[in-house]
Amino acid sequence: MSSKSAPKSVAREKQHRRPYQEHDRSKDSSNRPFSSRRNLSLETFAQRKGQVRALEEFKKRKVHKRLETAKALRKYQKVMKQEGQEAGKGASRKRLPTDTRQGEESVMENPKIALDSNETGDGEVADNQPKKRRKTNPLEKAVSKAEQAKQQAALLAQQREEQEKERQKKLRQRKRQSKLLQKRTKRGQPIMKHMVDNLLHKLEKQREREQEQEQEE
Repeated sequence: MSSKSAPKSVAREKQHRRPYQEHDRSKDSSNRPFSSRRNLSLETFAQRKGQVRALEEFKKRKVHKRLETAKALRKYQKVMKQEGQEAGKGASRKRLPTDTRQGEESVMENPKIALDSNETGDGEVADNQPKKRRKTNPLEKAVSKAEQAKQQAALLAQQREEQEKERQKKLRQRKRQSKLLQKRTKRGQPIMKHMVDNLLHKLEKQREREQEQEQEE
């Protein structure tokens, strides 16, 4: 009897325990989705809040840009009206008939209009205005230096050539003079005429040197 009743008591205990265990499991399962749901809702809330904030900032920037554009457009229209032109786009501006005195007064009031009035209808600057300086070529200085050096070298070569010609001329004169001095008469005496000419030539050269020295002093 005791061996048969023991399994029955164990089965009863298991039956009593099962509801409690199932109840605990149901608690755990009910808590888990709630926590995950709460986490998801916080994330979506933060994302939506960030999106709304970014959208508001974008709208503010757009409004600010629109206001700045409108302000610049009003200034442009005001200046064009003072100049006597119809506000348009580029070459589509048309000059309105205005009095010359009024135009002069507007130019005196706004000097920027005077600069714009120097432009032609196609936006080209008038001929009386100074043109912008062209950018200097970096090789221009080197080219000019090379040209100067070339000219100096040519001048020195010309001077050397002239000096060489003068030296050759003097050498020929000396040879000719020496030949004349070596000539003799039938009796073997030197010819006095050549001797006198040689002395006169030397005296003339000496006088020229003295005059050059006096001029230098």
